[in-house]
Amino acid sequence: MKQLRGGLIVSCQAPGGHPLRDPDVIARLAECAVLGGAAGLRVNSAEDIAAVRRRTDVPVIGLHKVSHGHRDVITPTPELAAGLVEAGADAIAVDLTPEAPGPGLKLIEHIHELGRPVMGDVSTLDEGLAAWEAGADFVGTTLSGYTARQLPTPHDPDLRLVGALAARGVRVIAEGRYRTEDHVRQAFAAGAWAVVVGGAITDPVSITRRLAAAAPR
Repeated sequence: MKQLRGGLIVSCQAPGGHPLRDPDVIARLAECAVLGGAAGLRVNSAEDIAAVRRRTDVPVIGLHKVSHGHRDVITPTPELAAGLVEAGADAIAVDLTPEAPGPGLKLIEHIHELGRPVMGDVSTLDEGLAAWEAGADFVGTTLSGYTARQLPTPHDPDLRLVGALAARGVRVIAEGRYRTEDHVRQAFAAGAWAVVVGGAITDPVSITRRLAAAAPR
């Protein structure tokens, strides 16, 4: 996983009902990302991971989204994590906010027993420090702005959280609303180990919507 240090991780995902919702399409997006210089990939579901693994050889952070409350939670059980490992994930992302059901921080130990590093997705500094102290190999700012107490979601990425975690010695992966080259540079300047960009690269619907909003029509 040292391959990720200082690199861009591209999140290749598409929800149900999206025109790109097909494992082979996701794999092609992943292949494009690697050709463009991605150091790693973040992929949802065992099916998509298996398809991506057939086309790429960079590190894959696997996750499994489950609908819960007002949002999807990320890999809440050891069983889901095991399925991702079997599909070929090199690391597993898990939701370590209080909103997630399941064993919480104990998931880290379960996944380490599967022989994989853990990316703990959090929304606050306290959650990030708890994840790090519990043994998470990386802490992602993925869920900042998405928990019920943080709504409505801000427009910009949470660079302050990246800096606060890095200042405490946490190996932090910046994720969440990173859309521009400046955002990526700012995250690394704040101390990020790596940066994840998703929809700004792999979702033509959201890209078009954002640009169309600037048109007078």
